[in-house]
Amino acid sequence: MKIILVTPLLDHGGGQRYMTSLANYWASKNYKVTIIVLRSGDSFYKISKDIKLIELKYFNKNIIYKTFTGLRAMVKLRMIISREKPNFVLSTLSSTNIFTLLSTVFLRVNIFVRDAMSPYRKRNKIEQFLRKLLYKRAKGIIVMTKAAKSYVASETGATNIAVMPNPVESYQIDNSIKREKIVINVGRLTGVKGQGCFLEACAKLNKPDWKFVILGDGELKNRLEKRIEELGIKDNVIMPGAVKNVHEWLNKSMIFVSTAISEAWGNAICEAMVVGLPVVSFDADVGPREIIDHNLNGYLEPVGDVDELSNRIEILMDDEKLRNEIGNNAILKMKQFNIEDLSRKIIDFCNK
Repeated sequence: MKIILVTPLLDHGGGQRYMTSLANYWASKNYKVTIIVLRSGDSFYKISKDIKLIELKYFNKNIIYKTFTGLRAMVKLRMIISREKPNFVLSTLSSTNIFTLLSTVFLRVNIFVRDAMSPYRKRNKIEQFLRKLLYKRAKGIIVMTKAAKSYVASETGATNIAVMPNPVESYQIDNSIKREKIVINVGRLTGVKGQGCFLEACAKLNKPDWKFVILGDGELKNRLEKRIEELGIKDNVIMPGAVKNVHEWLNKSMIFVSTAISEAWGNAICEAMVVGLPVVSFDADVGPREIIDHNLNGYLEPVGDVDELSNRIEILMDDEKLRNEIGNNAILKMKQFNIEDLSRKIIDFCNK
């Protein structure tokens, strides 16, 4: 089995984790896996030595450089796929999917694309046109939610669309790590992740013995640090940045909070649930509502409602029995998202 995966970057995003997790798992099954990266940069996640990694060195500094390196990368991608003759190619993210489909026009190879952004994300007219033109030419499309399937089918006219959520790695509860009074949030520091609402909720809670942790990095770091000062919660908030030991942080926390106002799925939510954390999440447009069963294995609160968010967090803070009950239910829910089953479903879909 030969598989080629195409991704724009290998930094600390959810799509990048998806690609490296699948690649590592398939490599462990002795599949021949190649990851083709459009841009240059070190991988945030560990990649098996058995995986071939190729960088196309596409840069978008200015229009001339972007055009030249883009055409060069397109030709190189086409040559690699033509030479390797993979069983299938799986590309991820809208712009990369368009790039891959354009690069492989008239090639006799099975190209599958994974639409990994919120279906309601705003796109310019050129991207809309190219999606409508090219997505029908893909052998198949993978989306993460039922809402995304309906939207992509209506938008592009494509019919072979499969709903497959992101796989959750087989993390375990680490009993050697003692739980601490920590409420944790994980995600890029961008407006769509809503960490400002998380900080406002923290400020409403009069719990000096609890700590509030935000893991992640991004363009809003300085603004969030300033907001922490304004809210007077500097002594209770910790921002370690983008860390590689997220699993350890989750294992020593007691509550997970997601304040994303728009999602495509909810990788961080799943990673928290798999280690038994009760999750309080905004009911974003798609994603969380297909992961969390409200009042059973987590909680969904109205987007932007800081009062409801802080009230729910406080209830969990004060009730250890409830935290354990919700957390145990979360572990059970995550069993259906295990990487073994989902990677097999992807193989079956792409090998029809």
